[in-house]
Amino acid sequence: MKKRTIALWGSALAICVFTGGLGWNQTTTVAETADVLAYLKERNILTGYENGDFGLEQTITRAEFTTVLMRAVPSKPSNDTVKLKFSDLPQEHWAYADIMAATDLQIVNGFENATFAPEESVLYEDAVKMVLCAFENSYAEYPVGFLTAAMEGGYLDDVSGKIGQPITRDGASHLIYNALILSKQKLEDEKRLASYEDMWMSSSGGGNGGGVGAAWSTAPMAPTGTVSMESVIPEAAEPDIFTANYDAPYHNTEEYTAKEENIFKDCMKNPLSTFSIDVDTASYSNMRRFLMQGQIPPKGSVRTEELLNYFDYDLPQPEGNIPFSVTTEVAECPWNPKHQLAMIGIQGNDLSESERQPSNIVFLIDTSGSMYDSDKLPLVQKSMALLLDQLDERDTISMVAYAGSAGVILEPTSASEKEEILTALYSLRAGGSTAGADGIELAYQLAEQNKTGGNNRIILCTDGDFNVGVSSTGDLESLIQKKKESGIYLSVLGFGMDNYKDNRMETLADCGNGNYAYIDNLKEAKKVLMDDMVGTLYTIAKDVKLQVEFNPSAVAQYRLIGYENRVLQTEDFDNDAKDAGELGAGHAVIALYEIVPATGEASENGLRYQHSVSKQDGSELMYVKLRYKRPDSDSSELLEYAVANQTVVQMSNNLCFASAIAELGMLLNESDYKGDIDFDSVMKLAERGRGTDTSGLRGEFIQLTDLAKYIFKTKN
Repeated sequence: MKKRTIALWGSALAICVFTGGLGWNQTTTVAETADVLAYLKERNILTGYENGDFGLEQTITRAEFTTVLMRAVPSKPSNDTVKLKFSDLPQEHWAYADIMAATDLQIVNGFENATFAPEESVLYEDAVKMVLCAFENSYAEYPVGFLTAAMEGGYLDDVSGKIGQPITRDGASHLIYNALILSKQKLEDEKRLASYEDMWMSSSGGGNGGGVGAAWSTAPMAPTGTVSMESVIPEAAEPDIFTANYDAPYHNTEEYTAKEENIFKDCMKNPLSTFSIDVDTASYSNMRRFLMQGQIPPKGSVRTEELLNYFDYDLPQPEGNIPFSVTTEVAECPWNPKHQLAMIGIQGNDLSESERQPSNIVFLIDTSGSMYDSDKLPLVQKSMALLLDQLDERDTISMVAYAGSAGVILEPTSASEKEEILTALYSLRAGGSTAGADGIELAYQLAEQNKTGGNNRIILCTDGDFNVGVSSTGDLESLIQKKKESGIYLSVLGFGMDNYKDNRMETLADCGNGNYAYIDNLKEAKKVLMDDMVGTLYTIAKDVKLQVEFNPSAVAQYRLIGYENRVLQTEDFDNDAKDAGELGAGHAVIALYEIVPATGEASENGLRYQHSVSKQDGSELMYVKLRYKRPDSDSSELLEYAVANQTVVQMSNNLCFASAIAELGMLLNESDYKGDIDFDSVMKLAERGRGTDTSGLRGEFIQLTDLAKYIFKTKN
């Protein structure tokens, strides 16, 4: 019999580990070969060949990888319970015991013909699946779900070109070592989170305040003492092993409102394009959620403008008293070289800590039965705790919860009283129907009672499933529009899946002079409520509108990319009573136009480009006008910019990356204007515009595009 040779595998390995905080700062460290091997050998996971060679570039068999992995698993069951037998795996096979134990734990399985193929090389995606089955307690659709879960969790950084290929011993060691390091770090981070929650929830101080409604006067409080985090923290010695149920029924009642894609407009007949800005980001994180689950995002869920505005751009800070800067750029259109691509970039002014005004914030939290899942109310609680950590004695927090009825959970309380606020927050439990309208009304009453000259805002946390009281989108819109005039803004944070009502939440945020984000994990909560906290909470300009006049001497046709939900009538631009979008501190807004160059003469229609100074002069491509109101004003101010008809030789990183986003949006929406672009061209363009990418978000975009390519390939 062949001598047992399963030890690994020496060379320097790139190891992804989590450092600091709660595990959201992912860094890459190059480990010395000796350190890696020592770590694994010390734990009896590796032995090595007798000659000291580790054969890094060799592939590893299914039997070898299973054995090494089982050595890394903290405990394993008796294989007496194993019923599955493999015709090509005799009991005397050197790896029999480990393979049977892994089968019993549902880490591995065989083929449909009842074979295991122990001597065949293990495929990359199969190795990833086995590791995640051993170290994680959740999964998505195989193989896409396992691969993306591994990238999201830090087990690996890129799967490009690896799917369907045998994994090398180098790659296998990387994977298993990362699993062990990440498991250790995750346990430490989550225990620290548990200790925080223990501190918050063990307080005996009252969190309900004096004005608690009848439905909430007996609301269950969090238990004192040690908090059980079994749902969050796996036991170190016995990791939870899950069973993949591929046949489980799936009921999806999510709601999205699909809009017809903007078409090309004839510049002679329609020289003006008018729209409202949009700083919502929900569509991007929601799109990511679908792709991570191995699904094509449903129609209406991908709004290109929200994909564009999810990212930061290298745009100049404003000068003088204007709250934002305006940057324009014109280049050859990447997906149609015969056309031009024009970018308008708006960059909001950053606020320093000293410039930040006091906040009066009401947490309006949906506690209905539909919020029971771990990605709903429990994630809401953790997310609001993150926001609370960014606030101080200048700020005031109130809390309203709503289910079958609505009630005050916390009267206005200084944000410095974190223990009291967190006790109230963690007392919430999900159950009952959804009296959303009552909750919104009560939240506005509470906000009005404590109104400050600074930032007054309600933060609604919900899955959008309103089913008691006012529930239609039209009625909710009317309700919010009546309330916003007092200077109290409404921001909406969406949570959960399956019954998610995107259309309603977008409506609420738009009507309430606030922004809309979708939070699918704690990392996204950190981005929205910590990294982008100032922009999320502090408005620097409201009712921001753009109107672009195209020069018919230079432009034959144009098409606004995205913003279908934000298109305005021409006359709306000068109408200060017409609502438009709000710009938060530090936020960037990107608008793209695809332009068909003109070949004919301009027509007489009385606009700028028909006057004698500019008639039939093609030196200007377009004329950009912006109207905005300062947060405390009801009158708008006007800014105007002429854009030269000059195409840059090389696109900036800003335009390059924005173009890639536009391409992905067209592919996901199956646009009529996508031409010959594909996912590879998106990734190539995004890589060109990636820049320094200190946040890692542009790299994530590239990975998601690669994932989308795989999903479309397998499902179409």
